[in-house]
Amino acid sequence: MNKIISAAAGAFLLVSTPVFAQSWPSQTVTIIVPYAPGGIADIAARTVAEAMSSEWGQEVIVDNRTGGAGFVAATAVAMSEPDGHTLFVADMGVNVINPYLFDDIPYNPAEDFRPITMISDTPLVLAAYKDAPFNTTEEYVAYALANPGEVSFGSAGIGSLNHIVPEWINYEMGIDAVHIPYRGGAPAATAVASGEVEIGVLALSSVGPFVDSGDIKILGVAREGRVASHPDLPTLIEGGVPNVAAGQWAGLFAPSGVSDEIANKIQADVVAFLNSDAANETFSARGAIVSPMESADFAALLDALRERFSVIIEAAEITPE
Repeated sequence: MNKIISAAAGAFLLVSTPVFAQSWPSQTVTIIVPYAPGGIADIAARTVAEAMSSEWGQEVIVDNRTGGAGFVAATAVAMSEPDGHTLFVADMGVNVINPYLFDDIPYNPAEDFRPITMISDTPLVLAAYKDAPFNTTEEYVAYALANPGEVSFGSAGIGSLNHIVPEWINYEMGIDAVHIPYRGGAPAATAVASGEVEIGVLALSSVGPFVDSGDIKILGVAREGRVASHPDLPTLIEGGVPNVAAGQWAGLFAPSGVSDEIANKIQADVVAFLNSDAANETFSARGAIVSPMESADFAALLDALRERFSVIIEAAEITPE
């Protein structure tokens, strides 16, 4: 009899785990985004939401909660029930930069969120005004070293990725280039195109029209490897600037208390979609690269970026004021 009971119990355990996993989602899934509609994170969230609504058999909606440098959205996710029905699509600013930029923030990205997968990545490039006296990364570094304080770079604002990456280049190469903040990426790109500033680290997708018009030249791409759509563009690393590789990515997260079963299902389903031709076409049309990752690899990347950016922000004495 005991053997029969044990066998029955074992059989129950075998079927109970997949049944538990299959019971999710049992209601609408909300993906919170810390920015207004139309940006990189929002596009990534809506693309995933549309695909997963069909896959999961439940409505998946996007909730844009703007304000407070992402604090409002991040706090809402951190305080939500960790049952997988609230997810988070965010970027480098919210998940890497904020803790080192602000003295006090109401969430801890390393502890409050569980990384699921990177969704997409928009490459950043070192771009220069057409008449700048350098045409390659090597030439830029040599010129900036020979003319300290005379080269200016534009950014999308203080503490933005477009600000920190040039400071990273400064840090690695001992360059003294002057930061000029603008109110967004588009004004910064326009400033480079007009010669108001000599350089900027800008999204590859946003500089295309200026490259086509001949107003901007691209010196290098801030990635570990070349971009498939622009194979002739060397990386900054190839140009002699070590370590500098960071893009405007959008990643998927869940509250940290979510179960392994639910987190693994979300990861598997989203990555399966991201590996599809439909996903590649959708993101490519927006100038982004589909970048699915294993959760552990994504978490390791975040740890490495936090370590690196904490050093850069402190060395450059970047503050939000």
